[in-house]
Amino acid sequence: MPVPQQLTLAIEHPLEQRLDNFVAGNNDELLQVLRAPAQHFVGLWIYGDVSCGRSHLLRGRCLRAIELGESACYVSCADYEHNPGGLLAALEYAGAHGQVVALDDLQCLPRQQEMHDAVMAIYQRVLNERGVLLVTHHSSSAQVDFLTPDLTSRMRSLQHYQIVPLDDAAKVRLLKQRAHQRGYTLQQPVLDYWLARGPRSLGALLTDLETLDKASLMKKSPVTIPLLKQVLGY
Repeated sequence: MPVPQQLTLAIEHPLEQRLDNFVAGNNDELLQVLRAPAQHFVGLWIYGDVSCGRSHLLRGRCLRAIELGESACYVSCADYEHNPGGLLAALEYAGAHGQVVALDDLQCLPRQQEMHDAVMAIYQRVLNERGVLLVTHHSSSAQVDFLTPDLTSRMRSLQHYQIVPLDDAAKVRLLKQRAHQRGYTLQQPVLDYWLARGPRSLGALLTDLETLDKASLMKKSPVTIPLLKQVLGY
């Protein structure tokens, strides 16, 4: 049976996604809730735009659980887009294990009764165990109808947090942090030029950073304004 990423999570990822290196911006309250030790059932519905950091927060909370000696199950519904059988197995596993269960990108959950029943079973078990249930979605649960009224009611009863997009100053901190994790420094003039002429969305900025990172390695050159112009065309 396929087993969900039980914090074999992509630890090889160039940036280990921890709560401590999440650039919070105006999301301090959410970060504090995730950092606080759970002494009773905690259920959070976290929503926001693509690339706003939802997955980072869930992986970070699961890593924290592992470090505290708790069991954690992380299931990314988006990763099983073409493998519904694998998703169901992952959900069923999470429903039987894990003091902390993180269900990422729940908008990708198929509208199949067994899938929704599996999520309901996860909720009920984590509630009974006084554990932590984390759900991410691109919308508030008020805009989501599940196949059963009970599941809809349970999801709407979770504490809701909408991730506030980062302002430019926070985007700069994030880009500097990501560069530092890769072993180099992004100079302020490069960042100023980039933000003045490039895309403003965080997802596009992070994609551009990956492109710049690869070009810098290939050319064995630091990231400069001329390199940025050459590679990104801004």
